[in-house]
Amino acid sequence: MQAYYELERLGWIEAQPKVGYFVISKKCTAQPNYGKAIHYIQTDLSLDKAVQFSFNDPNILPLSCTAPSSVIDNELLLNRLQKKALKNRPYKLLMQDPVEGLYALRHEITRHLSQSQQQFAPEQILITNGRKDCLLIALIATQSLNGTIAVESPTSFYFHSILKQLNANIIEVPIQGNYQEELELLSKAHQLQPFKTYLINPNFADPTGRVLTNKNKQALIQWAENHNVTIIEYDRGELHFGTSRPCSIASLVKSSSPCRVITMSDFYDTISPSISLGYLICTNTLEACLFSKQVITEEPNINLQYMMIELMQTKQYGQLMRQLHTGLKTSYTTALNLLLPAFSQIKSDDFYYSQVEGGPCIWIKLPDHLSSEVLWEKAISAQLSIAPGDMFSFNQDYSQYFRITFALPWNEQMATGIKRLGELILAYVQSHQT
Repeated sequence: MQAYYELERLGWIEAQPKVGYFVISKKCTAQPNYGKAIHYIQTDLSLDKAVQFSFNDPNILPLSCTAPSSVIDNELLLNRLQKKALKNRPYKLLMQDPVEGLYALRHEITRHLSQSQQQFAPEQILITNGRKDCLLIALIATQSLNGTIAVESPTSFYFHSILKQLNANIIEVPIQGNYQEELELLSKAHQLQPFKTYLINPNFADPTGRVLTNKNKQALIQWAENHNVTIIEYDRGELHFGTSRPCSIASLVKSSSPCRVITMSDFYDTISPSISLGYLICTNTLEACLFSKQVITEEPNINLQYMMIELMQTKQYGQLMRQLHTGLKTSYTTALNLLLPAFSQIKSDDFYYSQVEGGPCIWIKLPDHLSSEVLWEKAISAQLSIAPGDMFSFNQDYSQYFRITFALPWNEQMATGIKRLGELILAYVQSHQT
């Protein structure tokens, strides 16, 4: 009876004399209808967020996105590797997985790199959960978030998006045609605002496609040593389709040099966009990176590590890289041939497009008075997405530049989309020519 009285007090039941207690009927207010219009991009989205959302729209061809490993379909191979890796009992009970990653994988990575004359010890390698982990570990290991971080400009959107979210203090150093002048700018920047870390994409830079020569890399090593600056490099040398793989900055550091370099690589670029596994190469930075990794990240997936060990031990990784290089070169050549009929009609001295021997993208400069953001809006209307130049800078104005990719699964939609984009570029430029 006390329970009934309490429910009555709360308004859930009512008493009817000489009949009993009854549950009170509750009327629920219907959820309102907010309209039936579907909006693709909200006006308050920043440009980089709008471009990011376009990646996931099935109606948009994401020429703004780079996923180089997607030019070959490795699903069947990865499924077979997954089943075989389970025989290693990756989920057996251990108190702790190796912080550094499985030794066999670290050994295979150094063996693979030695084929391009890059010599490292397995002890220098730390396995990570992918490139985002790589950058976070590197930044924390170098205590860069407490001060200013220098980056080349334009800079990798991978760097840009993470540093922006971390609210880091950034100083941009514009890329120069003459590398000695670029080092002089670095010195000037360091004098005005000292920094501990320099972020660079030395091989097939995103978005410019630039590859530093060994001479320039060695000059940067000497500069970093003289200024006590740690170099964090994102090495995409594996994506070459020219005559040879460009080496990383770290591979050129002499054993007697105190220069500190952290090299970031991952299997997202080379094996599959669905794989979150990468590694750091630590040159005079191992202890700090190891401690940082142990404190802030979870151990990389053991099953994925066993899969990569099998792939490398059986030399299938080398075969896949050759297929990848061939696929990237074919896609690049085909894409360029589709764009050239439109590009050849653009009569402007300041129109430019990069010509590359690796990587997944082409960097294009419109005539100075035109805007890539305006072109982006025209492209979106045609269900195409490009990456406007302002996405690759914190302060500089690259509004006349934009990046497109040729490294997506090649099909009729890609061919039609790239040809259509060339036509849009030509029409946009011609509409502003007198």
